[in-house]
Amino acid sequence: MRLVNLLLLFVVVCFANAQGIVIDHTCSDLSGIPSVWITAVQNTVQSHYAHTSHGGQLTYGVEFIEDSNSVYDCEVGYLTLPTDPGAYCVFDGQENGDYVGPEDYWQTAAGLNLTRAVLNNNPVIDTSMWCWCGQCSYYSEAEMQEYLDAMTLLEGEYPDVTFIYFTGNAQEEDAGGYNRYQRNNQIRDYCAVNNKVLFDFADLDCWWFNPATSQWEQNTYEYSGTDVPSEHPHYNGDEFGHTTIESCINKGSAWWWMMSVLAGWGTSGVPQVGFDSFNDYTVLLANPVSDPFELLVDTRVQCDLFMDVYDIAGRHTDQISSGSFFAGRHSFLVEGLNPGVYFITVNDRSSISRYRTVVLN
Repeated sequence: MRLVNLLLLFVVVCFANAQGIVIDHTCSDLSGIPSVWITAVQNTVQSHYAHTSHGGQLTYGVEFIEDSNSVYDCEVGYLTLPTDPGAYCVFDGQENGDYVGPEDYWQTAAGLNLTRAVLNNNPVIDTSMWCWCGQCSYYSEAEMQEYLDAMTLLEGEYPDVTFIYFTGNAQEEDAGGYNRYQRNNQIRDYCAVNNKVLFDFADLDCWWFNPATSQWEQNTYEYSGTDVPSEHPHYNGDEFGHTTIESCINKGSAWWWMMSVLAGWGTSGVPQVGFDSFNDYTVLLANPVSDPFELLVDTRVQCDLFMDVYDIAGRHTDQISSGSFFAGRHSFLVEGLNPGVYFITVNDRSSISRYRTVVLN
């Protein structure tokens, strides 16, 4: 009965809010975005992006991408919103400066008013976001909750603006890195439960695509018996924004991916791959689907997974699989379902079940 109630509650949340979106390293293949959605972003999306120096990795990234291919025209305005036709336009900073700490965006009454000023004076802006520096390495759980509460406050005041959450960068290791790992997971869990849009900056830091093996590699270190993800050595450097050009381009590509999804990619007849990332595994699922369909799960470490299907009324419909899986990609065929809305649940027995909505044609 408790699981049915949870599922019914999830149905209400799902239909009341936009589907949650997680943007991570699996969203950094720029070539995977249909060109029609790049154009859609340029024609329909205007963003507000406030950030510290680490956040400059995204703006550098989109500039490098545009330099190599003018199709990805993105105009980043210094303390102003550009109006260039045919370009994705971004207001960079606040009206009083382009280095924006927590106190200048969400942490203080003055900072909240700076954010409100940008949105009030530029009513065409439809997305707003703020990127961390190193605060996640020393913030407490209560301090991180203040960030989540402030973002929720802004969402209530500006219902027509999508506020995008960020995890903090993954450069620090040792105790500070472990704290950062916990705070980032706090952000991830909040976004997953509340269907928020998350740009998983830390995840993009930790994974590097090895062209020699055509495989993604994650960098970790051990702290008190926990494998803690940290910035991949290939991104160690200070070329731009405290990292390498390659890392900037990855984040710029993921930014384009995120904006393409927000512009409608996957909701207007073009198949979209949906990504739900959690501590030890990532669920990949095309949506909408037809019977039969494939469910892919990338496990970052060996873990126990239990996967089930429930219908919209909360009734258990099918068990996809259960057992222990080694790190890597696993494919599961789901078949025999009638058209309708279903929920795929994935549980690693370390937390509550995670849900992914699937629409079966």
